[in-house]
Amino acid sequence: MNYRPHHTAISVRNLDKSLEFYRTLGYEQAYRYDEADGSMSIVHLRLGSSFLEIFAYKKNVNAPPVNYEYANDLEDIGVKHIALWTDDIEAALTDLKNKGLATEDTKITVGRTKVSYFFIKDPDNVWVEFVKDDRYQ
Repeated sequence: MNYRPHHTAISVRNLDKSLEFYRTLGYEQAYRYDEADGSMSIVHLRLGSSFLEIFAYKKNVNAPPVNYEYANDLEDIGVKHIALWTDDIEAALTDLKNKGLATEDTKITVGRTKVSYFFIKDPDNVWVEFVKDDRYQ
């Protein structure tokens, strides 16, 4: 039996804003399904060999964004964040600042596991981590 990562799924309030955000990170739309009555949409975005599956329900348009603490409350059980590898952590931070997705307060940290990383939030406050990790190359 063989396994490999396939996708991560998130639910969003505003599909257009989320698609714009994730396309800015390099994701490309691979598939889209829209319910005939307009009640929901599902979009699969591809980045390399993995996918981000986005669910957008009409009933959530006016819902407040999630309110996770930094890196999504790591001590609590549950999914914490989406992580993207980069070959140049400093250039990634500069790029995201230039695109308005990271702020001047966004800082690179070297974590306990000895990798460099930083976090930004998507339009619904879901944390997206950028990590420079070559330990397993």
